[in-house]
Order: sequence, then C-alpha cells, then structure tokens
Amino acid sequence: VCWRHGARVTKTKKECSSEECKNQAAKGGVCWRHGARVTKTKKECSSEGCTNQVVKGGVCKRHGAKVKSKKCSSEGCTNNVQKGGVCIRHGAKVEYKKCSSAGCMNLARKGGVCVRHGAKLKLCSSVGCTNQVIKGGVCWRHGAKVKLCSSEGCT
Repeated sequence: VCWRHGARVTKTKKECSSEECKNQAAKGGVCWRHGARVTKTKKECSSEGCTNQVVKGGVCKRHGAKVKSKKCSSEGCTNNVQKGGVCIRHGAKVEYKKCSSAGCMNLARKGGVCVRHGAKLKLCSSVGCTNQVIKGGVCWRHGAKVKLCSSEGCT
C-alpha cells in the first residue's frame, strides 16, 4: 500500500517556512517555489551573464561549445544520422505522426490532427490574405523570401 492509500511514512519532511505554504521544504527550510535552489546535474554556462545550460567544456552552444553530430556510416556520405547509424538516403526509415482521427492517413500538423480535422495553421498577417505563414508572419507573396541559391545575383 502506498502513502495515498493509508501506508504510514516513517520519515517526515519539513514543510516550507513561507507563510501559508504546505509544500515540502527542499533546501534552507523553503520549497523550490520560495527560493530553494536545488541543482542536480544541470550546470549554467560559465560566460558572464549567461544562464543557458552547459553543453560542452563549461559553456553553452552560443559561447563556443562545439557539438559534433554523428555522420552517416555509408562510405563518402556526409549527411547526419537519422536512425540506425545511417541517413534517410541510405535506408533510415523516419516515421511521421499520422492524424489521430479515425481512418485518416494525413500527416498530423498541430495538436495531433491534420488541417481537415482541426489543426489551426497561422495565416499571413497582410490584410485580406488567407495564405499560410512561411516566414516572419507573412506568406511568399507578402515578403517571406527565402534565398535558395548562394550565388551572387541569383534570386
């Protein structure tokens, strides 16, 4: 039997010393909500003023932590691994979530359902436009231009 169903707990923890708070005290007589800092294994970046989580070498990605992603094991391939040590091109099967509505085989967009079954997509912020947002709150027609080619002069 667990404590919810009548088992007696022999070791009682103190309550938070903050007024009208019934939470368990974590450290220094107060709960985490009232200032107890309980650090486990997550450390903060050593860069001044940064509170991001450490990734490697005491710093976060923003401050220089280099994280090498695994590459495809197929000879000569530089793509990132997706599943089973290979990329999609060399056989990794990536399962996409399907709509949770019964009998529907469309891909889930938002909230586990497809557009037909209620997924609300963001629309262009331009007045009178009903196109979907691509970038920056606008559609292609209203300025969401993504440069595809890096050659000078190419659009």
